[in-house]
Amino acid sequence: MIDLPRKDVLEKKEKALTDVIKRLYDKYRITQKMDEIELVKLWGEIVGPLIAKHTSKIEMRGKTLYVSFDQAPLKNEMFMQREQLRLNINERLGPNFVEKIFIG
Repeated sequence: MIDLPRKDVLEKKEKALTDVIKRLYDKYRITQKMDEIELVKLWGEIVGPLIAKHTSKIEMRGKTLYVSFDQAPLKNEMFMQREQLRLNINERLGPNFVEKIFIG
């Protein structure tokens, strides 16, 4: 007589692909880099095409965002609007995605 595998045993071993990928990201510590890539992809939608065009650098370190612009008046305006920018980013990418923003 042939024993067939029990379905309940197989179901315990099955995991969602998203859970496996998340565990890999956590194990190899690439979650932060993936978050930064997601922010860069959405940057133009968050700030608009004009500001995105004059953005020279976007970098995440922990929950702190470092952004550089190529024009001084724009840099000054974004410095004044950094709290609103932080709220817009967190609205799109999740609560507490960015805690601080440094404009350079």
